[in-house]
Amino acid sequence: MKIHAPLLPLAVCMIVGITTSQWINDWSIPLVALVIVVIATCMVGRNLRLQTAGIFLGTLLLGMTLGSRQRQMLNVEWPEERQQVGLIVTSEVRIKEKTVTFDALTADGQHKLRCSIQRDGLSERIQVGQGIKVYSRIKKVHEYHYGHFDYLQYMKCHRYTGELYAYSNQWQWQTLSLTGLSMTDRVRLRFLTWRHHLLEYFRGQQMDEDAYGVIAAMTLGDKTTLSKELKDTYSRVGAAHILALSGLHLMILYGVITLVIGWHRYHMVTQVITVLAIWAFALLTGLSTSVVRSAFMISIYALLSLGYRERMSVNTLAFVAIVLLAVNPMSIYDLGFQLSFLAVLGIVLIHPLLNNLIAADIQQQHRWLSSAWGLVTVSIAAQIATAPLVVYQFGRFSTWFLLSNFIVIPMSWLLLNVALLSIVLSWWSWAMKGLMILLTWLATALNHSLEWMVQLPLSSIEGITLSVTQLYLIYIIIVCLWIAVSLRYPAVRRSG
Repeated sequence: MKIHAPLLPLAVCMIVGITTSQWINDWSIPLVALVIVVIATCMVGRNLRLQTAGIFLGTLLLGMTLGSRQRQMLNVEWPEERQQVGLIVTSEVRIKEKTVTFDALTADGQHKLRCSIQRDGLSERIQVGQGIKVYSRIKKVHEYHYGHFDYLQYMKCHRYTGELYAYSNQWQWQTLSLTGLSMTDRVRLRFLTWRHHLLEYFRGQQMDEDAYGVIAAMTLGDKTTLSKELKDTYSRVGAAHILALSGLHLMILYGVITLVIGWHRYHMVTQVITVLAIWAFALLTGLSTSVVRSAFMISIYALLSLGYRERMSVNTLAFVAIVLLAVNPMSIYDLGFQLSFLAVLGIVLIHPLLNNLIAADIQQQHRWLSSAWGLVTVSIAAQIATAPLVVYQFGRFSTWFLLSNFIVIPMSWLLLNVALLSIVLSWWSWAMKGLMILLTWLATALNHSLEWMVQLPLSSIEGITLSVTQLYLIYIIIVCLWIAVSLRYPAVRRSG
């Protein structure tokens, strides 16, 4: 089966360039080389081979330039002595046993810091959007490894440049001007403040703590109140992805909005409104990396639907990867980035092979069978693509992932819709009471269902160890099997 994906080699070149940039100390070196290659490519005339080679080499050098530049920007040398710094809180506060932890931007908007302040009655009242003045020492992000998890790499992926710890007597409230922040940061901060008010409203409904944690995570992207035990339960049954706002949640929102305003005569207007609503929701949830990635994918999906083209393909996926890596080169090391692209790639390439095991005419005659079979094949395709990386990172394989998807996907669809309806009808107290009861029941039922699944025999296989070489070999085997099956059944829909 031939794949028409001309952007795929460019995406590979970009990835190789970013990964090799760690050995470059000065980003101006690959930039100069990039300029030379661009000029040379323009001067070779109509020699297609040289032009193609120049484009590939230029993309490689672009990745090296962007990667090394961002590494230098994140590698900040902080003074050894303590200093006074104004901070703007940009995340929900996580209250731990001895500290209160949150993210903050410096008042000039230049640096993102992970802050920890000694816990007391005053620090517990810190909220997103507030300004504080701290007199303490800012340190570089420390190195920490747990299995295959690299803490320093994780912090760089999310653009942290330092860490700060302050005692109770080393900070105080301060009203700070937001003029030093970019327009994007100011708009994001405004939406985060609105999100905080919504979270406080949900918290005030006196619901179970675990139910609130799931609702806050699945609807507004706040995972600060999720207990370790609950996260482990979701992980063991292969449903951890449902707790992180991602493409699944935004596709549910996309489907709901399209259903409500699906005016067929004004298809372009419908898609524009839908995309704007998706990005407004992304802002409301804090513009996390996973949400931005998913929102951009759905925007491309909506744009391609206007031309009635194949809306998700290898070529489209490669284009999305190139754009996102150009914006944030370090995201290539983000596990969420890797898993989301592998999942979509698996759905694009493997799902058609599995779906064709039941003839199309039979699926057309039995719509219920087609829907159920589609969920099965999509789940298996995504699992095949992501399972090796999950096992490599966490040493765990969830054997009941298929059953969990039949539970969490319909339940998450219901939960997200009820939560959105409760936000829209927040002015109607009688409706809100009923919706809150329903929302709490859905979240509790979901938690109890997955807790039941954990008790099933061999719900997960623990303690699996994979090396990097073994991981690559497994993916090579998967690719070879996919090629063999595709050649054996050439009638499978092309993925171009």
